[in-house]
Amino acid sequence: MSEGDTVKLRHPVTLGGKTIDELVFRRGRLGDLKGISLEVPTPISGLMLIASRLCGETTAVIERIDEEDASAVLGRAADFFQRCLATGDGASPS
Repeated sequence: MSEGDTVKLRHPVTLGGKTIDELVFRRGRLGDLKGISLEVPTPISGLMLIASRLCGETTAVIERIDEEDASAVLGRAADFFQRCLATGDGASPS
């Protein structure tokens, strides 16, 4: 994932009078996995927390993401998680 990877939401989220129509994901850091179970597959709650950390929005916002936007948002979190668990030869963990 490159710096400033943006997901334009087809269904904006409104929370606390604020409407969010896009999420900008930053490049991840190891600390973003703090408190996340390393089990594979990762529980959805873990991916939601990672997504929240990477885009700087609260988990309350992530929980309100529409089903049509969920794949793009959770995909960013899952990609980051998998890259962190990859072995030194570039292969994914089995």
